[in-house]
Amino acid sequence: MTPPERDVLDEVHELIGALESHADPRVREQVAALLERVDTVHRTALTHLMSAIHAMGGDAFVNRLTADPAVRLLLMSYDLVAVDRRIQAEEALDAVRGHLHARGIDVEITELVGGVVYVRIHGLETNGVAESAVRQDLEEALKAGLLGFQEVVPADRPGAGPGLVQLGRSRPAHRPVYREVLALHDLPPGRMRPVDVDGTSVLVANVAGELYAVGNRCGDSPLPLEFGELNTAELRCSWHGCRYDVRTGARVDGGTERLAVYPVAVRDGAIQVAVGVEAVGAG
Repeated sequence: MTPPERDVLDEVHELIGALESHADPRVREQVAALLERVDTVHRTALTHLMSAIHAMGGDAFVNRLTADPAVRLLLMSYDLVAVDRRIQAEEALDAVRGHLHARGIDVEITELVGGVVYVRIHGLETNGVAESAVRQDLEEALKAGLLGFQEVVPADRPGAGPGLVQLGRSRPAHRPVYREVLALHDLPPGRMRPVDVDGTSVLVANVAGELYAVGNRCGDSPLPLEFGELNTAELRCSWHGCRYDVRTGARVDGGTERLAVYPVAVRDGAIQVAVGVEAVGAG
């Protein structure tokens, strides 16, 4: 069995620590001088670069850049964005939360230790969803969005981790908040429509009578997908030619980008979409 990939930040710190504790004092001095100069050159350039990017594109564009795990890791190394791997893990899971919420499942991260993410899964018993299927969704999202990810461990399972620290303010279970977006008869099979849901641009598609909702932009770009072509469940972007499966949000042409997927419901002849959640029992 192949051992899990080590956390890159931990490995870098160990390598630097080994050089800084070298038996030869001259090596230690040279390593310290080298690291200081590399840090100065990179920090100065990156600080100026981020200032220019922010001035030209604002917070929204900076947020799109830092959504990339490699970019975030680099900027975190120079204190240009906050080092919070818990937030990284939460953001990675956002890619599948809509899909899980649609099945009545919510996931709570209880602890993150190195590359191991401990989770509490809500709704398995009442909705008849297999834990293995949920774990597969979580692992795929974390592999894509959390650098150094190793495995998902259900926190409630016996032996899930001795001495696991429970957070004093863990996230409660959530449920999707649905908004009515259009009439069902306005979206026949094979068609798609852009809608605005609480300020989020969403594309609703009817695939052979089944409704799906995805984020209305291609990858990390601001370019809308509403002008693309829908062929069964495959959506082709009119700008780049990228192809997505609207049922899962995944690229089907070899790309790594994934569209946000939102839960959809039909009530009283109206299509409803949820882009936000609320704590169970709220309101």
